[in-house]
Amino acid sequence: MDGQNFENENNVTVDTTATEVSSAAETVQETPVTEQPVNNYQDYTANVQPQAAATAPVQQPEDKETNVLAIVSLVLGILSIVLGCCTGWIGALFGIGGIICAVFANKQGKTGLAKAGLICSIIGIVLGIIITILAAVFSVAFMSELANYY
Repeated sequence: MDGQNFENENNVTVDTTATEVSSAAETVQETPVTEQPVNNYQDYTANVQPQAAATAPVQQPEDKETNVLAIVSLVLGILSIVLGCCTGWIGALFGIGGIICAVFANKQGKTGLAKAGLICSIIGIVLGIIITILAAVFSVAFMSELANYY
């Protein structure tokens, strides 16, 4: 580099002989700035190329029919859990209906809804039986305690 002195706008003399430019800074290149369109709307059809006529046909996804029995089984299973906790034997009745619907739904085709309905129905039946037994035991115990007072 040649040592050059020059004055800037404030009449300050700057000596450039003592400054060195690193090799990394010398290799930096300016990237060209792309021009933005004047309006916000671009013509997207300009870059569209026509497709070849001999393309493979697009396969449509197969529509799976919803199994109504599976949905009914799931609904009855959920009701059997709720009613099994609250009333006992009514939840067990809904659970039996849910199991029957789940079995018929599985014969038509295995679905996750039917399996979920079967599981919920079994849980509802078990809860219904447990709540009914506990209610019977506590009612007998309550009646025997009530008989001791009179």
